[in-house]
Amino acid sequence: MSTYLVTGACGFIGANYTRLLAELDPGSTVVAVDYLGFAANQANLDGLDVPLEVVDIADYDAVAGLYERHRPDVVVNFAAESHNDRAIVSSDQFVRSNVVGVHALLAATRRHPATKLVHVSTIEVYGELPPGQEAFTEGSALNAKTPYSAAKAAGDQLVRAFMHTYPDLDLAMTHCANNYGPFQLPEKLIPLAITNVLRGRKVPIYGDGLQRRDWLHVVDHCRAIQAVVDRPPAPIPEEAATRPELLPIYDISARHEVTNLEIVERILAALGEGEVEHVPDRPNHDRRYLIDPAKIETELGWKPTVEFDEGLEATVRWYVDHRQWWEDVLAAKGDLQFDWSREPAAGP
Repeated sequence: MSTYLVTGACGFIGANYTRLLAELDPGSTVVAVDYLGFAANQANLDGLDVPLEVVDIADYDAVAGLYERHRPDVVVNFAAESHNDRAIVSSDQFVRSNVVGVHALLAATRRHPATKLVHVSTIEVYGELPPGQEAFTEGSALNAKTPYSAAKAAGDQLVRAFMHTYPDLDLAMTHCANNYGPFQLPEKLIPLAITNVLRGRKVPIYGDGLQRRDWLHVVDHCRAIQAVVDRPPAPIPEEAATRPELLPIYDISARHEVTNLEIVERILAALGEGEVEHVPDRPNHDRRYLIDPAKIETELGWKPTVEFDEGLEATVRWYVDHRQWWEDVLAAKGDLQFDWSREPAAGP
């Protein structure tokens, strides 16, 4: 029987993974870890018999205490500040969680080498896909363009460095496409669009809305994470020093690319109402990115199972059926919609 620490468990993807673990690894012991920052929602774990440890992963002593108390077999790190807009306004907490926090987990795992650590990262560390290139892969250079993605890329570099420097540790890392599904904070495109329409508001679209994104249902993402958790450990080959694709890094995608405008139009059609409003674009907005999941498909046998149209329709239904959930979120956190024509700079 395995003991899991799931960091960022009160966030969108972490909560979905925690909920699926009973199915994915029945009999396991799961401990939820979260510092209950802005993007966290403890209600995401309602109905689960899972203890919650309120811990900031950037506090090494607190992380070491978690490892000592629970002696985890597996740590899956979803903990991150992940909203590009908020990072542009103020990036300090992004660096703390996404860089310092990752280092604390790596250091604790080095102290407890029996623990497997899977670090969950993002497609955005690769930056913007150049014209003529079909997709990023695990061997692509990190070329983050925003404060959020740069902080995630810095955390990734630490993970890679520990893989090379301490090859006996059982470390793995993933990059995922844009996720959608239940329990996502309504500041991201899909839940913001749905909840705006349900409140009689227009749906904001940054710029022309033709930014292209690669979309993955959160359940498929969580299944992929578990495939990485369950993979047998393997030595780090010498060639990985110059070929990062040989490291235990896996890119996760459903190969489904859609423009932001098309996403919103589908949501309006599903709801039978609503109106789009084009608003000033955020600074340095990536136009397109896409990753190739061939490695995880070939090596671990994972494939996406949720067809996009069905997954989006189910997501719209979830927000319609769980109005109290998102109304409570908005009551607690305030208006989550950004207006870049008025947003003041903050620091650091």
